Amino acid sequence: MIKNEVIKTLMKKFDSSFYIYDEEEIIKSIDTLKNKFSEFEFLYSVKTNPNKNILNLMKEHGVGTDSASPHEVELSNLSNIKKDKIIYSAPGKSKKDIERVIDKCIITADSYNELNLLNEVAKSKNIKLQVGLRINANYNVFGEKVISSKYGVDEEGLLENKSYIDNLENIEIVGIHVHLQSQILDYKIIYNYYEYVLKLALLCKEKMNFKLGFVNFGGGLGISYGKSYQTLDIDNLASMSNDLVRKYKSKINARFIIESGRFLVCKSGTYVTPIVDIKTSRNVKYLIVKNGYNGFFKPTISEMIVSYLDKKEDIKMMEPIFTSYDSYEISLIKLNDKNGDKKEVVTVGGNLCTSADILAKDILLPKAEINDLILINNAGSYAYTLTPLLFSSHEKPLEIYFKNMNDYKIN
Repeated sequence: MIKNEVIKTLMKKFDSSFYIYDEEEIIKSIDTLKNKFSEFEFLYSVKTNPNKNILNLMKEHGVGTDSASPHEVELSNLSNIKKDKIIYSAPGKSKKDIERVIDKCIITADSYNELNLLNEVAKSKNIKLQVGLRINANYNVFGEKVISSKYGVDEEGLLENKSYIDNLENIEIVGIHVHLQSQILDYKIIYNYYEYVLKLALLCKEKMNFKLGFVNFGGGLGISYGKSYQTLDIDNLASMSNDLVRKYKSKINARFIIESGRFLVCKSGTYVTPIVDIKTSRNVKYLIVKNGYNGFFKPTISEMIVSYLDKKEDIKMMEPIFTSYDSYEISLIKLNDKNGDKKEVVTVGGNLCTSADILAKDILLPKAEINDLILINNAGSYAYTLTPLLFSSHEKPLEIYFKNMNDYKIN
């Protein structure tokens, strides 16, 4: 954990709102997954946080990337991640997108139209291209009714489209990708899902004649954001999942892949912003900070949703935009001890010309002064990238990749 004195020193030096990413925390998370899930390899979901220093770290530790755009593929290339460890998977790829990255990664088709586009591009280059296929599994992780999806091709339509796929002479499907749910905290649910995907992979090999080189289980590994969250039992999940894969290895000789984003980087990040004004309006104490929702948007989204629904509990996740109301903890760093141990209920808002720019309402904090610092945790994933940084044309927050006070990098 980065100490408060370090954060105060960096604020004094840069006089700017900033994200700070703790390399030590990221390495701990990488090691946890790699050491426990011995039968799997991991891809880092670049959309979580495309910071180039984080991508460089992933490369150093043998983690590939799940890239959701041609630019994310190219960012992975710049970090010298090998082509076969970069999987480009997203809906709505154009022919231009495919041509841009065809020699830079493994492309996973998201539809039958994309399979056709891949075949056309491969034919124009006179090559046989190995690709993946995303499948919308006939499965619901919570045992409920299966639903439609903009992602992938429906599992139940595979066999009836076999002839179509077989006639695409310039591509060969060598992998499948399935992803149904993020932020799962029950290891039994994840395990059951993995088992289903392996059965689906076996069907694809035996009935569809796919020459499987990889099975991508997608993401789903949840993190405990705060006190109200259960903790994912990684030890049990890893042990059971490793045993499960070993049972299928002789039948499916492939790479078994898990994508992870927030698990690797979420808790490494903290958002730091200074208090620039303090005021009271009709008995409500406001702490006005620099870069509110144009610095870190997700806490504001939570406040908007709670205000609209008029409740804080039992709100459906809308990942990655909204996880839950209590996904973030706001704290204060005081620059002096002028107010001792006094505390007060405050609302924290930003300096944008919109009433929506509220980070937190009616929270208990130590009594603050102008220039004290507001901190928001869990800011390593879906934070900087989801924030409307250009709104109102304010100065953007910095991103600080931190090893120690003698070794940090600024983006």
